[in-house]
Amino acid sequence: MASILRTGKLLRYFAGFTRNVVVSSVRENETSNLLQSAPCMCGHFQNGFATNAAAKTELSLDKQIRRLDQDVRRMGRISRRDLEEVLDEIRTQRTATSSQSLMVIRCCGNLVPEELPEVRTAMVQEIWKTLNALNVPMDISHYNALLRVYLENEHSFAPTEFLAEIEAKGIEPNRVTYQRLIARYCQQGDIDGATRILEFMRAKSLPVNENVFNSLILGHSQANDLESAKGILGVMKQAGLEPSPDTYTTLLCAFARHGDIAAVKETLAECEQKEIILLDKDVLDVIYTLTVHGNGEHVDELLTKLRLSPGFNQDAVNVILRLVNKGHEDVGLKLLRVMPRTSRVNGEPVDVGAFFIRQLVKANRPVEKILSICKTLQAEGLNPKALTIATEAGLTNGVVNNALPLLQEMKNAGLPIRQHYFWPLICSVGSNQVLDIVRRMQQEFAVFPNSETIRDYVIPNLKEKNWERIVTSLRDAGVPNSTAVTSAVYSALATHQIADAAKIMEQNRAYYLPFLFRQPLILALSHTNDYSSFIRCVRQIHEGLQFRQGKEEEVEQGGEAAAEKTTPDVVGAIVQEASTYFRRDRVATLEKILKGLVKQGLSISSQKATQLSEQLGGELTPRISELLGKLSSGELQPVPLPSTGKRSLDSLSIDELERFIVNVEAKGDNANNIKRQLLNACFRSQSIEKTLQVIGKLESEKYQIPLGIHAQLIDLYTHHKRSSEALEAYGKLKAKDASFKLDNLKAVRLADLLLQEERVEEAYKVLEDNKKDAPMSEAEGSFNYVTTVWRSLNALAESGQPDKLRKLFDTLVAANYIVPTNVLLGPLIKVHLVKDDIPSAIQAFEEICEKHKSTPWKNELACRLIQKEDAVNLQKVTDLSTGIHGEVNSLYDLVFSFVECGRVRQARKILETPGLRTRPQRISSACDRYKNEGLLQPLEGLIEATKDLGHIDRNKIYYTLLLSYDKADEAEKALGLWTKMQEEAVTPNDAFLLKLAELLKRKNIQVPFVIPETQQGNVKSNKKPKKDKSATEPVKLESVKVAAKEKPPKTVEPAPKPAPKAPSHTAGFRKALLANDPDAAIAHKQSFAAGERVGVVDTSRLIELLVRADRLSEATKYVEELLAEKLHPQPKIFKFYLNKIAASGDLETLQKIGKQLNEEQKRLVSFDNRYCHANIVAGKADQFLKQLTTEIEAAKTPAEAAKLADKFPRGGAVGILDKHPELVPQYQTLAEKYAAQNQLGPMNVLWMHLISSGQEAASKQIWDKHLSNAPRLMFQRVLQTAREQQDEKLATSVIAQLRDSKISEGAIGNAYSCLIDIQTNKGNHDKAMDVLGNAVKDVSLENINRTALLRLKQAVEEKSQKFPYTIPEKRTKAEGSSSSSSSSSSSDDDVSPSIPETVPPKPQPQTQTTVKV
Repeated sequence: MASILRTGKLLRYFAGFTRNVVVSSVRENETSNLLQSAPCMCGHFQNGFATNAAAKTELSLDKQIRRLDQDVRRMGRISRRDLEEVLDEIRTQRTATSSQSLMVIRCCGNLVPEELPEVRTAMVQEIWKTLNALNVPMDISHYNALLRVYLENEHSFAPTEFLAEIEAKGIEPNRVTYQRLIARYCQQGDIDGATRILEFMRAKSLPVNENVFNSLILGHSQANDLESAKGILGVMKQAGLEPSPDTYTTLLCAFARHGDIAAVKETLAECEQKEIILLDKDVLDVIYTLTVHGNGEHVDELLTKLRLSPGFNQDAVNVILRLVNKGHEDVGLKLLRVMPRTSRVNGEPVDVGAFFIRQLVKANRPVEKILSICKTLQAEGLNPKALTIATEAGLTNGVVNNALPLLQEMKNAGLPIRQHYFWPLICSVGSNQVLDIVRRMQQEFAVFPNSETIRDYVIPNLKEKNWERIVTSLRDAGVPNSTAVTSAVYSALATHQIADAAKIMEQNRAYYLPFLFRQPLILALSHTNDYSSFIRCVRQIHEGLQFRQGKEEEVEQGGEAAAEKTTPDVVGAIVQEASTYFRRDRVATLEKILKGLVKQGLSISSQKATQLSEQLGGELTPRISELLGKLSSGELQPVPLPSTGKRSLDSLSIDELERFIVNVEAKGDNANNIKRQLLNACFRSQSIEKTLQVIGKLESEKYQIPLGIHAQLIDLYTHHKRSSEALEAYGKLKAKDASFKLDNLKAVRLADLLLQEERVEEAYKVLEDNKKDAPMSEAEGSFNYVTTVWRSLNALAESGQPDKLRKLFDTLVAANYIVPTNVLLGPLIKVHLVKDDIPSAIQAFEEICEKHKSTPWKNELACRLIQKEDAVNLQKVTDLSTGIHGEVNSLYDLVFSFVECGRVRQARKILETPGLRTRPQRISSACDRYKNEGLLQPLEGLIEATKDLGHIDRNKIYYTLLLSYDKADEAEKALGLWTKMQEEAVTPNDAFLLKLAELLKRKNIQVPFVIPETQQGNVKSNKKPKKDKSATEPVKLESVKVAAKEKPPKTVEPAPKPAPKAPSHTAGFRKALLANDPDAAIAHKQSFAAGERVGVVDTSRLIELLVRADRLSEATKYVEELLAEKLHPQPKIFKFYLNKIAASGDLETLQKIGKQLNEEQKRLVSFDNRYCHANIVAGKADQFLKQLTTEIEAAKTPAEAAKLADKFPRGGAVGILDKHPELVPQYQTLAEKYAAQNQLGPMNVLWMHLISSGQEAASKQIWDKHLSNAPRLMFQRVLQTAREQQDEKLATSVIAQLRDSKISEGAIGNAYSCLIDIQTNKGNHDKAMDVLGNAVKDVSLENINRTALLRLKQAVEEKSQKFPYTIPEKRTKAEGSSSSSSSSSSSDDDVSPSIPETVPPKPQPQTQTTVKV
């Protein structure tokens, strides 16, 4: 009664200012305050942020705030992770706007229902603390938002202290502040406190709305005075306010709090009578209040009051999450059952309750309860995957106590337990528990951790620094030794501890998967420059491969092995990747790596050596060429590794195994296993003679040779291109066992060899005899096998033989040798494009699309059609692709084809297609591909094609192009990108600016912007009108449809024209260069303003123009300017300049320049050769030889001598001997001094001079004394002389001396090719055939020059005679690049080239050709 009177007293407060009442419902306030705090961007994004987890980290703060707003609108809740990401972004940017901070504060209440109230309160306090620390401007709205969060989280705070804090900061509380302070007092049941606040409001004449009355209802309820609570309704009416649905909901919750179900029903009936409509959300609030206050048994009576109107499910989810947090999951399950279920397309209901299960796990509810609910959901068909979802949640949250029992339940249910299930647990437990998880994986779940688990999760979480202890502890935990060792090595490399990795590898023999270890090994080298450890690691990777192959061969039984016995070129692959990675210091790095490999006796394939030579291009030095020759010669043998105890059989050599067999049999023991290893060793050596010798000996000893050995023998013959012997061995094998079949790899290799030799019927018989009943297994489908098949198909494609190619392909498919893939189908298209037969290519492409659902060579075909302006067929290719890859992917492929062909306008037209969905990953992948392949033009085209297209992230394209310019050392172009971005209003991100600043600093160019430390704001600039490059494009392919209507032309407001600006001298300088006007260029350069400068490219062009005009002194001035800045002209122009200086005999200038170049730079431009040539021109050859003699005499160590030999001007020395024969004795003395130091290059030059000048006896004497045992020789110049003079005697002399040397077959083949050419040109065809007959006794036919063979064949057939040899297929390998006996490199011989090294640019025609399609 007293409380009612107290409430009556309040009436005078309300009656006096009824006119000030604000009539607005609380639900309107709740939504409007939140949703209007930031503009909604829902319509601007096709994919919601909430579903695009990968993009979250890249979102700006503004976009993240908008995403929160969107989630609230859509679901009425957000996740804790979303809030934490926003807080991290605020801390990163160290700022936030007032509206952004308001939104973040507001989101920490009931909008995060999955978290406990105390967790949400801690979050808002952390946010509040951060905002204050960053001095973010906050007003009363922020304090009101904080008050609301405190109320929703039922956080305990003192309202008077809160009010005092606000006023102390000079912030004026408003009516919302007082309303929420009243609500806080009422939450505590403190009506007196609420009264005091009301007095404040009356004193300030602040209006009151129903929120105050609702709070008073709550307050009386908390004070256990339900009569007074209900009496508030009458007070409201006296104050002129009608109770709203929210008021009745508050009253219902008051009754529910006390379990007065009768009053609840009575009030609900009153609402129905007065037509006050309660929403489902209101009823759910009552249910929640009933449940959490221990009155859950009455819930069923309220479930019937739910209308299940649209939006019910999201409201129900929010309540269920809160119920689980309070421990009332049974009521949550009842609500879940009520929620309407949607259906799939096939009519089946969609699974529900995943959120419920995850929340049970997250709230750490008892495992028994979780399992019980999972079984209920499965039994009732609500969610058949309930147990899996619960387990996943337990693992994701890292709750070991829940996760492992759930996993055990999965195992008991027969569900598979996989490796990655344990990764989150390993990451979440303490370092002392990691190995316990590993043990339980194996003992309780029979899951044995693989290398990925150990290296990526276990080792990093052990927090152990000692690698030996890591390996030991892993072994103790049951991890196999090989897995423990390889994982430890990988982790050491990943953390750049390359020396530790090498030590582990040497102490533990294992198989190190080459492609997995290649990249971390190279990255570790780049961080440490520890070449010694790098080489040790490479050696162990190589040894590991040998170790693995030995193990594979041991387990082979009588049948033929499926695994390939030849060793993949892992060393060559590592070197090639290193060459790609170390682009900036590639030459120096490669030289160190190659030297280390030679020292270890490792080898690479000729193919890799050729690829490396081609990759290096102009950077290829004589030293690298020499090292590649040694590595690919096949003559190197790995140096013995330090003994680590007992050696395994597969590590023994053939001789050691033979001695071992003798010793074992002498003791009377069985040596069959060792004999098997002996055969394996023979095959590994790839020596036919030794293998046949051992097989014959074993057969004579009655040793039963397994059939698999005969199959390996066939493969060995095939490897050596001895097809007849291979077929003979094949026949013997079939005679022994007619049902025996070669594995796919061996059968295809043999058939390929027979096809190369035009033995077609025999080739197809081999394939038919060995066809399989089912498609190839995964093991036989290895990369090596697929590559072998592809090479066979590709050879026919390149030779333009479609019929033969089709027959071979169909045979391979029919006999189950291959499963058609894009790679293997490619030659079927290529064979037509090689012949430029577009109709046939289109027909083949269409057949493949229809039959195999693949699109091989689509890009190449599209590019060819674009170049030919064939719009009809291009449309056809696009349509076919659309049927397989979908419309969007096909259109993006077409965009990239247009860009690669330079057709930017057409590419842009596709990207502007209305409704074309953005595929950021496609653009990103294309950018990365262009960057890796060093293609600048397509990247530049993409920049133009995507201009002003707001839905495409152009920052990625700009950044990738910047990285490409960085690799190409194009600093000026990189700086131009920054300017272009300003023109196009594209804001460069921090990564872009930092990378550009690094490049400019490296090139000594002033950085024109502030180098960012934190993210900077947008830089806006007026766009400058730019001429569309596509306006002059000759091709119109507008008729190519893009499966959508054209976009209507946009109306663009003309930008205000900037004030005219005088052209800079930099622009004038470049314009003068383009006009080939050096005088004008110099005039502009001399007028540069402070800070105005040009790059190396432009200065090099000026130097070139001056050299062509024979103005060498002026050119020298600009060369010296560059050298003073630690730069140098472009290599080709620098060489051209040095040639001219050398040809003028200007020794003084060369000496001055030489002092400013390091040894590597000198080698790149063949400086020593040019300096030698200058001495010859200046008439100082004698003094130059004396200088060289003094230098070699001063060399005290082999290393010093080797360094002098590296820089010895071999090409220049040839010039001295040719022009000054009188200096031959002096030169011979010099060469003898070099030879005494084991450096034979100078002596090799003397030998070439003597034999070329007809002094055969003297050359033979030098040959016998110094060169006969040399592994590498220069003699190409001699052969060139013989060809020019048609001197068969000279060529014969060279052959005679080379035949008994140690140089490669390829080198000897070159000499024979020269003699064959000479005889053929003289018309001596019979003599040429005799030479060829002698040649094939010394070298294989593949090592004879193919052109020489073709000429001879033509000459012989013109005489109606038969040419008895099959000319090998054309090889793409660069001539001499892997030979052990090439001539001195171009840099050595290139003293005074007859062809200029730079070519003046031709004026580009301005005509336009338009072809209508």
